[in-house]
Parts: sequence; structure tokens; C-alpha cells
Amino acid sequence: MAQMGFMLDQKYCIGCQTCQHACRVRHGVEPGTYPRVATSSQVEVEGPFISMACNHCSNPACVPVCPVGALTKREDGIVVHDPEVCIGCLSCRDACPYNHPQLNTATQKMVKCDMCAARVDAGENPACVEACPVKVLTFGNVEDLQAAGGVPEGVGFTYEATEPNFYFIPVA
Repeated sequence: MAQMGFMLDQKYCIGCQTCQHACRVRHGVEPGTYPRVATSSQVEVEGPFISMACNHCSNPACVPVCPVGALTKREDGIVVHDPEVCIGCLSCRDACPYNHPQLNTATQKMVKCDMCAARVDAGENPACVEACPVKVLTFGNVEDLQAAGGVPEGVGFTYEATEPNFYFIPVA
């Protein structure tokens, strides 16, 4: 099965944070905890903006460090988290070079983007992709994302040894 990933067209992202809020609502976490983080046009005067969540890395640093096995990588490459097993020890966040797993302060367990695996399994887009008002955030098979012009580095993002599956349409 193919590795799934995200792609962002930074040239046209408006930094509205709609993707960030859709993800937060989808995960049922309190404001201030965001499995997806987007720069805001209120903070940044000009783009390019960035919208980042778990990169569903080919070699995720978070999975092997979880002492209770709460993180697993599915056959389609989606890294999922089981909050029923999680003990909130922060090991996954500390291991992630992108610092993406976040502590849900309401449950004292970690929360992270799961690429809306249940929605994907039902043939739907992840909530962040569906919510994007300018449709610059997409997801799909990484080979298709690369064929569509996606490159592994964007403004404000560096490709790490974990082999992130996040691509960018170049700004220039």
C-alpha cells in the first residue's frame, strides 16, 4: 500500500488557521491545543504561511520511543495514536524533530494528527484539507503529490532524517 502524505501550496496559503481549528475540533481538544498548527495572518504580516501537523514520517522517531505502544504506523503510512493506551509521558513529543505530538491538558494524554484516519478509511479528506477555504492543503499518495510538483522542503520547514511525508508547491 502507498504512503500517504500532505502537500501545501505556500504561495497561495492565506494563513487563516481554518485548517488548525478544524483539526482541533475533529480531535475534541480544548482551545490552545492544536494537533495542526498554522501561522496566522494576524501574527505574520506577509506570507509565505505554513500549516503543519504530524508528517507521518517514513521513519517516525515517535513510534519506537513510546513505552506503552500507543503509537503505530499503519500499512498506508499513517501514524496513529491510541489515547486509551497513552500515559502522557511526552516521549513522543520529545523524540519528534518537529515537536508535533501535543499534551492534551484536559486528559493529560498526548494528541496528534492522525490524518483523520477514520475519514480517510471512509473515502473522505482529512478535516484540515476539507476546511481549507482556498484549497491549498491537499493529501494523497506521496507519489501523486510528487508528480503534482511537490518538493520536500518549504519556507520554514526542513527535511529531517525521519523522512517526513509533507510536500510543498514551491513559492517561486
